[in-house]
Amino acid sequence: MKQVLIPTDFSIRSLRVVHGVVERFGGEPLNIVLMHAIEMPSSIMDLMMLSRRSSHYDLLTTDYKDACEILRNKYASSIRSLKTEFLVGNSNGVFRNFLLYHNIDAIACAAKEEFRKAGENSFNPAELIKKSKYPVHYISLAPRKERYLVSAMSELFEV
Repeated sequence: MKQVLIPTDFSIRSLRVVHGVVERFGGEPLNIVLMHAIEMPSSIMDLMMLSRRSSHYDLLTTDYKDACEILRNKYASSIRSLKTEFLVGNSNGVFRNFLLYHNIDAIACAAKEEFRKAGENSFNPAELIKKSKYPVHYISLAPRKERYLVSAMSELFEV
């Protein structure tokens, strides 16, 4: 069973990497961790309340949750688990510990990076991924035909 990390910015497009991961690993059972990176809080008060407040969970939109459910159902025979986790901090050590905690075997990213900040504390984990020395699989994504959400959701059904 492979443990695969996929960075996400909570866009439907970032979830399209899952198609390539399932294809790349040929039906092997997968546990997929969708990771969103956020900066460590700078004030002591924010740091103390980090575990109690869930402001970063507000970044999970209904569309994102629905898209995850579509992927779980579509690839039920391959995907054993599909969960979203937050990386809090931007150091190599924090990222290494995150990978070890989740028993990650490989990282999968879109071949053409199109990261957008989902929140004010979000950051692009590309540099951390490059420095991690983990195998990285770059998945090519077909260009989008339209810019509408309905179109983006329909792309999840395509292979």
